[in-house]
Amino acid sequence: MSKSFNLIAAFILISIVTIPVISQTRVGKFGVGVDGSMQYALGGGTVTASPGVGYGASLSYSIMEYLGLRSKFGINQIGWETSTGRSVITDLMSLNFYLTADLMPNSNFNIFLAGGGGLAFYDPKDSSGFRPQLASGISSFDMHGIGGIGCDYFINEFWSITLMAEYVMTGSQYYVGSKPITNDKDSFLRGSLQLRYYFFDQAFITKLLEAQRERSKRNK
Repeated sequence: MSKSFNLIAAFILISIVTIPVISQTRVGKFGVGVDGSMQYALGGGTVTASPGVGYGASLSYSIMEYLGLRSKFGINQIGWETSTGRSVITDLMSLNFYLTADLMPNSNFNIFLAGGGGLAFYDPKDSSGFRPQLASGISSFDMHGIGGIGCDYFINEFWSITLMAEYVMTGSQYYVGSKPITNDKDSFLRGSLQLRYYFFDQAFITKLLEAQRERSKRNK
């Protein structure tokens, strides 16, 4: 059995069963994952909101032990009813960026605060639940701000599960129907569940393999 095969096998084994080491948000840790979410519109004048589902992909990168960057691409829905009781779904795609403060970077449970913004492409709706006339000049693109809190649970150094709650303040009043009287911008809550896998630089993998070999020697 070749040396390279032994290293690959050891890496796969460590990625599954390794116990957490010192810092779960170490510098340069890069994660790629999937995201499932649910949105609930707030306010909206005379409309009644209902939960909408979504899905997407997420990325994370640790700048330093207590500070990180995250991003998320999502395809989402917002459900609501007009004043006449007509059920409407507003579809949107969004690309979001966050700066996060990791409050417990050395724990299996890392609580973090997140702030940022994003760009959404959505299907605007008037108060009747229909798309406004093109002549109205309403854009299908919208910039929005985000604030939130979340928790990472690190299964091991390579896998984590994340729960995240966000408040999204949009720049448009046409997500859940126009509001010609108040002119209030729409906002919504978003909760998401993420599963993420992490990549490391070669130096870290070498140290992790050496530590595993040392533990194996001590256990003999």
